[in-house]
Amino acid sequence: MKKNLLKKEAADLIIARVKNLSAIHQPQWGTMTASEMLHHCNSCNRQILEESRGNKKTQIKQYLLRILALYIAPDFKKNIQGEPEHNAKGKTNDLDFEKYRNEFVNLINKFPGNTRSLTLSHPAFGNISTHEWGIAAYKHMDHHLRQFGV
Repeated sequence: MKKNLLKKEAADLIIARVKNLSAIHQPQWGTMTASEMLHHCNSCNRQILEESRGNKKTQIKQYLLRILALYIAPDFKKNIQGEPEHNAKGKTNDLDFEKYRNEFVNLINKFPGNTRSLTLSHPAFGNISTHEWGIAAYKHMDHHLRQFGV
């Protein structure tokens, strides 16, 4: 079964891993610093948990990409460009690393207790279920923690 951030066990795994991250960790790919990565993840997770967007029609290529990314591929590919609104490059200060990490942990802890339907339309996958948001969020956090070797 796919790991899902809506499950406490999966959230606890992500939190344990991020606690091993420090501001001086260097990425194994990409150009973000550890602080920028946390800021990016926090921005994405806040949006997933707090926003609702009217459902847009899901295109066939979005549906196929969703099946591939969430159910077939073991990991997200490296160096994929994300949405510009979540670009954290140059928007953080490494002195605030602990603040970003604490916010990361707080947001991850909100996933298992989430009781509302996550209705945000995913930019690449189209309309996805709350369950699929849990899978996507886990894979996204796992991707960035692997990026920094934790």
